[in-house]
Amino acid sequence: MKKIQYGFTLLELMVTVAIVGIIATIALWNSSDMLEENRAENFLLELKRNISYARSQAASTDEVVVICAAQHNEVKNNDAFLKCRNKWDRNKIIIVFIDSNNNGDYDSSSDSLLRVMEKISLNDKIKYTGNSRRLRFNTSGRITTSPGDFIFCPNNGSENNKALTVSQSGTAFYVGDTSQKCS
Repeated sequence: MKKIQYGFTLLELMVTVAIVGIIATIALWNSSDMLEENRAENFLLELKRNISYARSQAASTDEVVVICAAQHNEVKNNDAFLKCRNKWDRNKIIIVFIDSNNNGDYDSSSDSLLRVMEKISLNDKIKYTGNSRRLRFNTSGRITTSPGDFIFCPNNGSENNKALTVSQSGTAFYVGDTSQKCS
């Protein structure tokens, strides 16, 4: 008479655990790069949408529209005056506003805040190569500041960097992978 077994042998269990471990290692190893690339791409595509929105607002309302980086705590506290900062990262939030008084900074008494992006992570860096602290769209939808590239560097690294180009006409083009660095 044969005995019926209701369990696994030690060898079967060890082989199964080893296979699961190898598959998990491969999945986790590839996912960190993929997450960095997705974060960079999502941020730049959101920025592209905001640039396109600012351009269309400027052209359709015949007003000057500005995109710039403001200090996170000033935006969070709903300060009446938001100064456009020189750097686009390190505790900054990118804002879009109608600049009615044409001074280049947001003043709640005269300007209209249109959009506010999510805060840039402290681990990530973003750099604008256009040598300007703001993008200013005139009433025709063209930028009156210097065109350039937005470079997004996830985890302040040199891998998985992505780029977005802004032309003089005010059009934004997502470039994708780039060898440019944020530092």
